[in-house]
Amino acid sequence: MINGRQAIAERTTPLRWVLMLTFIASLGTGVFWHGLSFIAAHTYRFEQGRNFALYALMGALYAVGALGAGRAIRLTAKHLSPRGVLACCIGIEAAVCMLPVVWTGEWTLWVSGSVVTFLSAIHWPIVESYISAGRHGPAMRNAVLSFNLTWMPATVVPMLVMAPLLERHGAWTIGGLALANLAALGLLPLFSRRPAPHREEEASPHVAAAYPLLLRSARVLLPVSYVLTSALAPILPYRFEQVGVAVWWQTPSTATWMIVRVVSLGLMWLAPFWHGRWGTLVLGAVTMTGGFALIVLGPSIGVMLAGFACMGIGLGIVYNVALYYAMAVGRAAVEAGGTHEALIGTGYTLGPLAGLLGSALGGGAHIVGVVWCIVGVAAVPASLPYLKYRRLRRLKEQRASSAKEVS
Repeated sequence: MINGRQAIAERTTPLRWVLMLTFIASLGTGVFWHGLSFIAAHTYRFEQGRNFALYALMGALYAVGALGAGRAIRLTAKHLSPRGVLACCIGIEAAVCMLPVVWTGEWTLWVSGSVVTFLSAIHWPIVESYISAGRHGPAMRNAVLSFNLTWMPATVVPMLVMAPLLERHGAWTIGGLALANLAALGLLPLFSRRPAPHREEEASPHVAAAYPLLLRSARVLLPVSYVLTSALAPILPYRFEQVGVAVWWQTPSTATWMIVRVVSLGLMWLAPFWHGRWGTLVLGAVTMTGGFALIVLGPSIGVMLAGFACMGIGLGIVYNVALYYAMAVGRAAVEAGGTHEALIGTGYTLGPLAGLLGSALGGGAHIVGVVWCIVGVAAVPASLPYLKYRRLRRLKEQRASSAKEVS
């Protein structure tokens, strides 16, 4: 018999509290992954190469942190619950975000970016487990969509409000995240000590036979999507200057793809037949890669905005599909979320490195060329699961046909 304390520890945390924490914590995602390049360029006078280096470092640390999330839970299990680990990560992030406000110097940008991205790579898999654990089938799909429809709009907010601060007070954009993280800490007493149990007998009927193969393809496309965004972010301040966009309009223009990404998720909510279909992944891959090329090579802000819109559609599809299959097949464990986030970190690392190489070769079209080489290489492992699915389906049909002839 489960005693009262254990029952409270194992209950499913109400989705509204997890989503509220998600929104608040995602403000930092908007600042560090999408806005930091503008702060570095306009407040700290970074040139493009240093921006790429900063993002590559952050990406590598994010991958390491995400891979270690499950291990961190196990190593601290005797002293801290998953909720406790989450509290430690968010609390330290709050303190580190004050560094650029208290001290001057670009070292504070490197330290805050490195520490916050490393710790956020640990806390997000825990949040994703709280979102998914104890939920199955349509309930899990709706929870994952709710999660994505919460964190994605939150990343837009800093991009819309930080523009007036960029040239003189960009550091305050980072400092403001300290207050946001403290607010997130205030929500944690409403969480159970650990995510709810995810029972195999309840989950199995909702995991289709094709899901593991779809997951394999999605796990190739997911880091590719972040190669695109992380190769793009460091060069955007300079691309906007090339097409004559004033500083005040640069971050709001960038927010275009983030807003469209949310719209694409809304369409997926209205059209729930997307899961289990290979065409969903194909649509995501084509739109995000085509949009990237339009942004980097577009001769005008109009073409760039069209590219942002295409890219937003693809990014929304790929992220949502990848997270749903990861949590459905991985039984909503922290390790499943950790693998998902580690793949994101891999993309965050490869993107700036591709940008550095493309810049060294001459910039512009060379950056697109290097990124498209990565996309081309990734297309092979992304396609193999589909080919295997086709073979298995043909074999199944042949066996069914043979059995019918015998009978």
